[in-house]
Order: sequence, then structure tokens, then C-alpha cells
Amino acid sequence: MKSRKTLISILVAAASVAVIVGTVLFARFVQDSLWEKSVTDVLEVTAQGQHALDTYFEKDLDTLDLLAAELSVQRHDDEDRLIEKLALFGMDDDGTVYVCVDLNTGAVYRTDNTNAARLTDEQMASTAAAADRGVLEPFLDERTGGNMIGVYERFTFSDGTPGIVRKARPLGDVEERFSLSFYNDSGFSYVVNDEGEVVMRSQHRDSNRTFSSIYDIVGFEGNDQVDVDSFRAALKQNARGVALFSYRGDEYVFCYTPLEGTDGWDVVSIIPNDVVMEQANAIINATLLLCLVIIVGLGIVLTVYWRGSRAHRREIERMAFFDGLTGLFSADKFALEGDVRLAERARADRAGGGAGGGMAAACIDIDNFKLINDVDGYARGDEVLRELAAILREEAGKDGIAARLSADYFQLLVPYVRREDALDVCKRIAERARDIVGNGKPLALHIGLCCSEDAPEARDANELTDRARIAQVESRKRGETPCAYSKPMRDALLRRADLERSMEGALEHGEFFHLVQPKYDVTGTRVLGGEALVRWSRPDEGIVGPDEFIPLFEQNGFILRLDEFVFESVCRDLRARLDAGLPVVPISVNVSRLHLHRPDFLSTYVRIKDEHGIPDGLCELELTESIVIEDLHGMFDIMDSMRRAGFRCAIDDFGSGQSSLNVLKDLPADVLKLDRDFLLEGSLPGTEETVVRTVITMAKELRMDTVMEGVETPKQLAFLRTTACDMVQGFVFSRPVPPEEFYRLLDTVAPDEGAPRD
Repeated sequence: MKSRKTLISILVAAASVAVIVGTVLFARFVQDSLWEKSVTDVLEVTAQGQHALDTYFEKDLDTLDLLAAELSVQRHDDEDRLIEKLALFGMDDDGTVYVCVDLNTGAVYRTDNTNAARLTDEQMASTAAAADRGVLEPFLDERTGGNMIGVYERFTFSDGTPGIVRKARPLGDVEERFSLSFYNDSGFSYVVNDEGEVVMRSQHRDSNRTFSSIYDIVGFEGNDQVDVDSFRAALKQNARGVALFSYRGDEYVFCYTPLEGTDGWDVVSIIPNDVVMEQANAIINATLLLCLVIIVGLGIVLTVYWRGSRAHRREIERMAFFDGLTGLFSADKFALEGDVRLAERARADRAGGGAGGGMAAACIDIDNFKLINDVDGYARGDEVLRELAAILREEAGKDGIAARLSADYFQLLVPYVRREDALDVCKRIAERARDIVGNGKPLALHIGLCCSEDAPEARDANELTDRARIAQVESRKRGETPCAYSKPMRDALLRRADLERSMEGALEHGEFFHLVQPKYDVTGTRVLGGEALVRWSRPDEGIVGPDEFIPLFEQNGFILRLDEFVFESVCRDLRARLDAGLPVVPISVNVSRLHLHRPDFLSTYVRIKDEHGIPDGLCELELTESIVIEDLHGMFDIMDSMRRAGFRCAIDDFGSGQSSLNVLKDLPADVLKLDRDFLLEGSLPGTEETVVRTVITMAKELRMDTVMEGVETPKQLAFLRTTACDMVQGFVFSRPVPPEEFYRLLDTVAPDEGAPRD
């Protein structure tokens, strides 16, 4: 019995020791796991703060790009203009100061009306040694007496003088805006440079306001010098990580991550370790108590906890990082994983172990996917998406990634050795997709591709896919798949955005104007009419070609306002001539097809004509042949209404499309303008001459005046003189000229020669 009790005691003791050891080990494991998770969360928040601050500086640099561009078209000695442009950027009353420095003379111009000082020789030398653009370290502004922080950029005045612009904000405002807080306001952050010197300090109540270097904290006794040196090296190398240091008897967690847009700055978050471990310690104590009271119950609870935790994490990750329908990556996961793949590829190339080439991003969507949902049903639409996702997953392979962003919009990131490899992947995707049937026909894709070598400025996966998206838009326009990105595509997009951004202001500031191209009789001795042609003169670049901005305004609808502006300008000029008793002739203006979709179109033109008291027959509205043949029946009513309202109606560019001569007899037009293609070199001999004569003869029989456009050579004019053509418009007689020059021509024509008067 005694031996049995001894055995039981030994077993119980052994079991107890095992339980104690197991419990201690388990508690330590839980402690470490929770500590790592908590610190990871803090590091992530620190990274978010870093990204926000990087974005803040980048936006300020973008603003300086605009300011530098504005100043670069000015002379360095045009002080009034420089101050005026600085004032435009410095209108916000938030403490921001814009500064422009003439690097030849040291002259300083500021938005706070303190422009008298010049840079000292020492300041000039320091400024000359700076990089082309970047972030300024905090400095004491001698004018305002406050500490400032900001960005700068070099530029060159129009006369070749070097200059520099700077945008600075009060340091306290920036510190307050980007002050991070953790664990119920127990933690705070600093921004330090790679030497550990504090650049921006937290406004937190526990923040040390006296020390100037982060090493004043970590250098205290009690911290291992190896850890301090490792932390110092990490800051030097712009690394991201976590360190644990003691300060005045307490342990603190240091989370650090580099600022990308600065020269060696880091965001360092500091949290008391006991605060980080507060929740973990409570869980550990409860765990120890439960382990001592009921081993089995604790085991069950822990088992359920771990299983539930893992399942919950998997579910959260699945929802956040994967598309529920196709199983592909979500947009966020694609961006994160894409950045990792790009970084790995870059590291391999730098180390010399890469295979060359780079990474290629593709943006993919389905042509008329909405019709598949509408005709075949949403269930079939989902099947189509899953089938396409399977193709993308296979083509991406183990080294690439694929994502579904929304609806039928997909993205792909794959490595390549040669650009042709990436194109081949996209071609295979497009070809394999044709095996999928939707809406009764093979699936058609629009694919835009961007290879990293074609966009070296792209810094991450999002920027690479943004350029692929530009190529995808071109794919739709051109009707070709895949369409590879090129820099001119992005330049065109930025150019379009620039024109659209400035068009409203351009109209308000008088940048748009019109010229008039005279219409002569075939002898060239009389001006019988004119056509108003809109032009755009931008202060920063001069004349913008109408073939560049008119198609754009047709797309965004601004052409409506521009057409009305030109028409009102023409009416104003005619009224002035009539009031002065001077001769006038009919002036034609172009009418966009967008006007014809507005029920109040004609009433607007009638109102403008009547407001200026223009007699009937002096205003001519031109409709292109393509507009007319789209809806002959509807155009008959519109043209008839125009004539009844006192307008002459002209069909422009006749012969440029597929219209038949037969349609002329059905249209109530006053003027027929023959397209210049009839007069292209090699077009007149033989059949074309007969066609021109026939059209002119038929128009005369229908009582329409005829105008031949684009007449440029004496040979063309000589031919037209053998026909019954009424008017000639082209460079052979005159280019488009300002209205005042056009009307000077009329002043030389006697009234009895046909120039009407009021």
C-alpha cells in the first residue's frame, strides 16, 4: 500500500510538475504571441502614419511643381509678377508660407509680404548644395519667429536664372496633425533623422520635450550596447522593425518605419511595455488560474479558443484579401502582394541574380458584360467570371498574381524576361476567353498591359496597374487587345486633364476667340461671306490647335458653351457693323451634334440673334454631312425650323462620308459646302471633275449656294472657275483672319456690289 501511495504521489508530483512546467511554458508562449501581435498592430499604425506623412509631403511637392511651372515662364527680374503668382498659391490663411529665391542675386520673395531680405553668402552656398527637390528639416523662420517645416524644388526662370521655391508650414501644426496615439493615449511617436536627431516631436503629454536625440533615451544604462547599435544601424539603413529598451527603470517598445519621401527620416513610436502587456498579463493570470483549478476544462477552452481564433483569422483574411466569387485576390491583397513581388524582383536584379526583364501589370475587363447579365441572367454572369478567373489563375502561375476588383474588372501581375513574353500571356488569355460563351457569342476582352521597363517611374503595383488601365482605355478606343502602355498615352491623358481643368477659366478669362475665313467669289474680287472658326490661346503655351481641343470638348459637352460663345461674338461684330452703317455679309458658325439633342437648342440661338438685332439671313448655321445623314427625317424638321427662325442652313463637309446625291433633294438647305477631299492632289482629273460639276449643278437646280472648301492652289481655282461654283474658301485667297481684318476687306467693297446693309 505504501509503495502504491508512493507511486501515486510520484505520479501526482510528476503530473503536477508537468502541469506547472506546461502551464509556465504555455503562459510564456501566450505572452510572446500576444506581445508580437500587439507590437505588429502598433507597427502597422506607425506605417499608416508614415504613409500619411509621406503623402502630405508629396502633395506639397506636387503643389510646388505647379508653382515652379508657373514661375519658370517668368523673368527673374519681373518682381511684381513673381509676387502675384506667389500670392495666388498662398491664399489660404493657415500659416503656410511660399518662398521664391533668385539664386543669382539671393533675392527672396514671400507670400507673407516680407520680401526685403536677401540670402547671405553662407545661405546661398547651403542652398546651392541642396538637391533638386526634397523635404526641409525644421528650421527657425527669422521672419515669423516660429519653427517651420516644408518642401522645396529647384527651377529655372525663363531667362535662364536658377531659382528655388519653398512651401513651409508651422512645425507645430504638422506635429499636431500627424501625432499618433496608441493604447488609450499611452503611446506616442517622433520623427527622427538617420542620426537619431528629433525632427518632429509628439505633442503627447508624456513626450519628452527636452531631449534632442532618440539616443538620449536608449543610451541610458541598462540597455545592451549591441541592441543600441543594431537600432542605430536600422535607422541608418531605413529599415522597419521593433526594439525594446529601458528608460529610467521602465521598459518601452520602439516601433520604427522609414519615411519614403525624405532623406533618411523615420517615424518612431514609443509605448510602455507594461501597457502593451496589460491585456496579455490579464489573460495569462486567468489562464494560470484556470489551469490550476481544472486542467481538462482549460485544455478544452484553449483548444476551442485556438481553433476559433484561427478560423476567425482565416475568415477575416478571406473576406479582406480574397474575392468571394472567384477566389482571386482582392484589390488590397493585390496591391500588398504586388509590392512584395516588385520588391523581390528589384532585389534580385540588383544582386545580379535576376533573369532580366521585369514585372508586367495587365488590366482586363469583358466587352458588354452587362448584356450577359441582362440576357443570360446573373447566375450565368457569375459562371463567366469564374471561368475567366480560372484562366487568369493558370496564366499567372506560381510567380504571378491575379485579382478581381469589381464586377468584370480583373488585374494581373506577372514576371517576364522579354516584353514579348508578357504580350504572349495577354494574347493567350484573350484567345482562351473566346472559348467562354456569353450572350450567345465568344467572350471578348479589353486588355491593357504595362511592363515595368516602360514605366520606370512607377513605384509600386498600384502605379503600374494605373498605367495598364490607361492602355486598357486605348484598347477600347483602338479595338485591339492587348494594348501595351507607352508614355505618350499617359502624356495624352494628362494633357486632356490639363485642358479640361483649365477650359472653364479659359472661357471666363477671354482665352477663346474666333477668326473668320473669307468666302470669295471664284474671281477673287468679292467677299461674299465668312466662316467663324474658334481658337484658343493659352498664356503659358500659346495657340492650342482646334483639332486637339474640339474633339475633347465634343466628348465632355463643353462644346455647347463654346459654340454659343462664338455665335454671340459673331452677332456682336455684325451688330457693330450694322450700327456703323458698314457693309456686312453672312457669317457661318459650326453647330455641334450635341446641340441637336437639346430641346432648347434653337431657342437659345434665336434669343442671341434677337438680343443683338441681327436681320434674318446674316447668320448661317453649319451642320456636317455626318450629322445630317444620321437622321434624315429628324434633320429635315430641324433645318426647316432653322430657316423659319431666320437662319441660313448649310451642309458642311459634303462628300466626306457616304451620303448620296439623292438626299439633297429632301433637305431644306441654303448652302452646300463641298469637302476639300474633292480637291486633293490627283483627285480632279477624270471622274472626280465630273462628280464635282454634277454636285454643283444639282445644288444650283435645288437653289442652293455652293462653297468649295480647302482651295489652296491656282490649279484648283482654275478648275472651279469652269464650274458654276458660287464661293471659294481656302488659302488660295486667305487664311482665317481676325474679325477686324476680315471686315476691313468688306470696307473696300462698294454697297452696290452685293454687301447687304441693315
